[in-house]
Amino acid sequence: MTDQGNRAQPPSQETGQKKKIRKARRVEFGCTLTFSVDEIEAGAKVTNLSTTGCRAESATNVAAGLELRVLIHLPNEMEPVAVERAVVRWVSGDAFGLHFVFLYPSQRERLRALLEKIK
Repeated sequence: MTDQGNRAQPPSQETGQKKKIRKARRVEFGCTLTFSVDEIEAGAKVTNLSTTGCRAESATNVAAGLELRVLIHLPNEMEPVAVERAVVRWVSGDAFGLHFVFLYPSQRERLRALLEKIK
């Protein structure tokens, strides 16, 4: 987690970089997540979600390249979806993009089932 001065822009806003094509469809979706690195834990609001990543907003500063453990708190579900390893891909103000590097197949299936319901 870092100061505001080291924040990278989303890929579509960086100069000279082509817009990346997503491998999974993102869905506008609101829920919360908890992320942690070492002994630090913070919360964020999810604004869109896919089986491979999400966009979130948090008052806690993060930096592009930071690896996190993430718990996604889905509505009407007791147990959060656990993402064992996620990487911050971009940061813009309070918003940031996460790529889910590793989550167990059962956890990815929970996300897939949810996204199938709301498409």
